[in-house]
Amino acid sequence: SAPARCDNSGGKARVEVESWENPGHTVAREATVFPQMTGCGLLASVFNPFLDVRPGGTGSTTQADEPSAYTATLGVPQTSLFTELAAPEIKNLAVTLPAGVSLSASAAQGLVGCKATGPNGINLGTEQIAPDGRDEGNPEATEFGAGHAGGNGSSYDDGAYHIARGHCPEASIVGSVEIASPVIAKPLHGHLYLAEPRCGGESQPVCTEEDATNGVLYSGYLEAEGSGVLIKERGTLSVDPVTGQVTLHASQLPQLPFSELKVKVNGGSRAPLANSQSCGSFTTTSSLEPWSAPSTPIATPSSAAFAIDWDGTGGACPASLPFSPGFAAGTTAPVAKTFSPFVLTLTRQDREQDPTRLSVTLPKGLLGKIAGVPLCGETQANAGTCGAESQIGSVSVLAGAGEHPLAVTGGRVYLTGPYEGQPFGLSAVVPAVAGPFNLGDVVVRSAIHIDPRTAAVTIVSGSIPQSRDGVPFRLRAIHVEVDRPGGFTLNPTSCAPQQVTGIASGSGGATTSVSSPFGITGCKALPFKPKFTASTKAKTRKATGEYLHVKVTSGPLQANIGKVKANLPLQLPSRLATLNKACVAAVFDANPSSCPSASVVGTARVVTPILKGVLTGPAYVVSHGGAAFPDLEIVLQGEGVTLVLDGATNIKKGITSSTFRALPDAPISTFDLVLPKGPYSLLAGYGDLCGKPLKMPIAITGQNGAVIKQTTRIAVMGCPKKPKHHTAAKHKKR
Repeated sequence: SAPARCDNSGGKARVEVESWENPGHTVAREATVFPQMTGCGLLASVFNPFLDVRPGGTGSTTQADEPSAYTATLGVPQTSLFTELAAPEIKNLAVTLPAGVSLSASAAQGLVGCKATGPNGINLGTEQIAPDGRDEGNPEATEFGAGHAGGNGSSYDDGAYHIARGHCPEASIVGSVEIASPVIAKPLHGHLYLAEPRCGGESQPVCTEEDATNGVLYSGYLEAEGSGVLIKERGTLSVDPVTGQVTLHASQLPQLPFSELKVKVNGGSRAPLANSQSCGSFTTTSSLEPWSAPSTPIATPSSAAFAIDWDGTGGACPASLPFSPGFAAGTTAPVAKTFSPFVLTLTRQDREQDPTRLSVTLPKGLLGKIAGVPLCGETQANAGTCGAESQIGSVSVLAGAGEHPLAVTGGRVYLTGPYEGQPFGLSAVVPAVAGPFNLGDVVVRSAIHIDPRTAAVTIVSGSIPQSRDGVPFRLRAIHVEVDRPGGFTLNPTSCAPQQVTGIASGSGGATTSVSSPFGITGCKALPFKPKFTASTKAKTRKATGEYLHVKVTSGPLQANIGKVKANLPLQLPSRLATLNKACVAAVFDANPSSCPSASVVGTARVVTPILKGVLTGPAYVVSHGGAAFPDLEIVLQGEGVTLVLDGATNIKKGITSSTFRALPDAPISTFDLVLPKGPYSLLAGYGDLCGKPLKMPIAITGQNGAVIKQTTRIAVMGCPKKPKHHTAAKHKKR
């Protein structure tokens, strides 16, 4: 048939001759055969292509959220009658898959890309001119029907032709192809190969969203042969970076008429395509431009709709996807007061909502040792470029639909400075590197909340990305290990049964509570020997009250303090005038700094081995409604952390007692509380404080249940020195 081009390009024939005398030296000559074609407008009546795309072939399924084989058939009805017009060949095509049918992350496991040239390349037409004379010498030009002996590839030899094949690796095969043509006796057969991305190398290490839409990132090669004919063609994929919708583009196709082009995309758990996560009817559309355009209009056939169902047998999908993620968390060595890696795993099944956020609350007393870890800065944390000195753990994920999701490892977790109003944060960085694709780092920030009453830690993640460069993640598992060398996560000293709890959010708007049992051993074996001392001053004045300094020290290997009760001696009673100026609980709870200055009765200072600095702050008397006496509330702050210690006050028969019933299960080196003299001093001083010893009965209970009861003698500063008494023996000796 004559060419279907009515432009002024003309049609040239080319002959190449090699002599016996000079083997390897080829002489070429060209001649114009068709100077100008006419009548392309008449071809509209015979250009009626059709399209059919649906799950089909080995490894196919109509089940939602599963990888599947797909079969695509593109047909152009042909005629074999000499008296009828032949259908024009397709020059450019664009085939758009239905929204929801996406590239599958699971396919990337073990996948490699075929190079454009070289011993592992497709080697498109590097030594010949394409049929239309375009892209001479371009290694990405279409190769059709010709090749020189001794080419880069292996050869196909049917006795008449010697054609250079490509050398694409077997691991780059993503499908098969069959082409039926009216001018070739038997169909051509071949493969589809994934092409190596033209980004992600040394010149451009990370691919971008723009690369996903313009074919630089996703492309492939078609290679088919038979009857001495070899076809190589490059096609590109344009993938919407937001929706993941896929469009195949192929341009400047060879002018080989075909009646049917059938492409079978591989199936099974590693299939390149995955079905939509929702049920429904799905249609593929296309735009097909013939070589006779613009005289012949572009055809836009659509495929017949196919159905995606819940179970692969036609079952209806629920109104909304369920969301019941699996959850497990805890320390790998659950022994009291020891450092141990903390691990957390969140999982989901196919046909469930994708996780979008996660909030996790650790058991009381399970803390991180911030001291000694340089905090990553905000700019670096957002960019995923924190230094190794800030790393506290690792993260890995499973991504993709089906039985064998893609394992992505090598992620890092960094400790950061303040984030979203909280004292510390996390930056989790996962490299989106899969097969031949390098899509850069996926960064998820999290805020670390510290409960001011219990010191319990809650980590609240930011939004978990759902895709990158058009590939939906369809996360199946998120696994985090906090395992900084030298120790970071410190176990509690209370062996009471607890839980790691959390709230997970799904892409469909669902939220669900998750939990994992948590328990440790060895609490009773911990020593518990805190030291409690107190001091006051001898001089007392009614106008300024009395001074008291209480100090508690504890060793690094001891159980943490859980409860303290102390009774003051009669000589140091509470001043009712000060108690009457207590801050109202509602004001204190809203903002302690709004309390009246008269309610501030002292200061406290805590040194803890898990923070770099110290915690300091004021002590308030706070009135709690119907309580008989105001509480002593201590507000400690440092490094952005705020803790509130609640001491219940009771006065009976002139003796004031303070009881801190629920102290955080956190280690302390020293705790100092100073109640100074002044117009608003909490204590008064009666009588001669230098006379009889001042005794303070105390009871200290450890988080492990150990109890120490003792009577502490309050040291009185400023008492006159007592005269020395000499014994008779000493006088006699003198």
